[in-house]
Amino acid sequence: MRKHAEFPMSLQAIDKFERLDTEISVNVFGFDNISKAYPLRISKLKRQKEIDLMLLENKHYCLFKNLSRLMSLQTSKHHGEIVICRRCLNHFPNEKALEKHEENCQNHDAIKNVLPEKGSILEFKNHKHSMRVPIVVYADFESFTKPIDSSQPDPYRSFTKAYQKHEPSGFCFHMKCLDKSSEPILLTKTREEENVADIFVDMLEKEIDRVWSSEVKEMIFRRCPGKV
Repeated sequence: MRKHAEFPMSLQAIDKFERLDTEISVNVFGFDNISKAYPLRISKLKRQKEIDLMLLENKHYCLFKNLSRLMSLQTSKHHGEIVICRRCLNHFPNEKALEKHEENCQNHDAIKNVLPEKGSILEFKNHKHSMRVPIVVYADFESFTKPIDSSQPDPYRSFTKAYQKHEPSGFCFHMKCLDKSSEPILLTKTREEENVADIFVDMLEKEIDRVWSSEVKEMIFRRCPGKV
């Protein structure tokens, strides 16, 4: 005798339903006012019929037929059709890009992105747990920007379009050692052949060696009275 799933069906019971009906895979999403739609249960099976359901607060399921239309307002400013990964709800320009993404995404659980409330501030308050470090260096670089020719973007994967090359033209760094600090060290490039990055590393190492060696003191040994 064939066993049937019970209704109303829980998320855990959907696994049993998929075993009974070998043509359908079922995905379930939740919805709230903060993160909007988010995945609750994403099927690991790729079948001919893929069903997307929304689980409402009254524990009823609502069928929706167009995931792209549902997610477009919360994932992209693009008004056309977009391709959505059901596991992480990231969007992609086409099916080939999505297939490449899913090779890695399918190895992870479905996730719900939770962002902080607008205007909220995160700050460190337990200063009693902080530790002082012996040396702190504050550094800043200045650069010339030169235009460069970049390669054409690949429509099947994410890319970064490079259009400028930053060549260091100078730097300034300030070193603070415990309660002591040195004067800021400043350098500006004067010749085209000067490698500002190499000069920065050399000067920083020399300054650290100078400050560190000045802080090293010999250990004093004292013999306690009455003990050998």
